[in-house]
Amino acid sequence: MPSHVYFDFFGTLVDYDPSIHPAGYNAPFEFARRAGAGVKARDCDRLWDRAWAELDGQAQRSERECSMQQIATRYWQLLGAPGIAEGEISRLVEEYLQAWSARIVPAPAVAECLAQLSTAGHHLAVVSNTHHRPLVPRLLARFGLDEHISDVFTSIELGWRKPNARIFQAALDRHGITPAEAAFVGDNWVADIEGPRRLGMAAFYVGPATARRPAITLAQLPRLLRHS
Repeated sequence: MPSHVYFDFFGTLVDYDPSIHPAGYNAPFEFARRAGAGVKARDCDRLWDRAWAELDGQAQRSERECSMQQIATRYWQLLGAPGIAEGEISRLVEEYLQAWSARIVPAPAVAECLAQLSTAGHHLAVVSNTHHRPLVPRLLARFGLDEHISDVFTSIELGWRKPNARIFQAALDRHGITPAEAAFVGDNWVADIEGPRRLGMAAFYVGPATARRPAITLAQLPRLLRHS
């Protein structure tokens, strides 16, 4: 039975909409309006798409993470680098992430799963790809899940994104364990299953099931770990 269980965050511990255009508030457009850029909302959406495609696309190819600050700065450049007040880029990041995360909710059975695993003596941590370091701890606290999670490892903090072995190895090294002593749980087959398995970790898939990719639920996880 593994002593340490590492969880992906988005799509695993919480349900979320991965769209980069959250409903309710268009932070990039409001940023452009404050800057006096004279750009319509649909054009702001197009430029926001381009900034994401350039930076996140490169991050996917290189497995080196990019930050929300970099994406927001690239968007500002694509707007023509209009004059802005100090702190406006950071304001764009915060307002965008507030809108993007507004509809995130805990995954079914997540609280019960974490409580059972913690009671059983497992050391629980999160290893997440994210463009903004404070986001995952903030959401864990918002949903009361932080009481069971001892550590949070993020791609933006460590520089490498899953499935790169370096991000998993950093977590193992921090805890002083071998891959054989750990299990990983996630919803992305390449990032969360193939990545850890290449390093020698057990991995449990909670994403959409297919004939070749059988899935489990968080409710089933404690029992499966007991017999692993």
